[in-house]
Amino acid sequence: MSALSAGSATLARVATSTTVATLLAASGTRRMAVIYNDAAGALYVKFGATATSTDFTVKIAGGGYFELPSPMYTGAITGILDTGTGNAQVTSY
Repeated sequence: MSALSAGSATLARVATSTTVATLLAASGTRRMAVIYNDAAGALYVKFGATATSTDFTVKIAGGGYFELPSPMYTGAITGILDTGTGNAQVTSY
């Protein structure tokens, strides 16, 4: 189990809607990331550009979260809601 240095996590609140949004930019130093969907609708998340409801990596229900698996994907991550607007709470280190 690895220890984190104090203050090393980055937290972001990313606005989400039915238009694709970048949740995390590519980062070769990413070691961990968690995405929480605080919208009522489902958030379709894609490891790569241009997430859609038919081209995605994982679907996160409203109020749900997803921890990126190991080995860590370090490319860009995008997301799109199936309906409405909301936010994705994204934490990475």
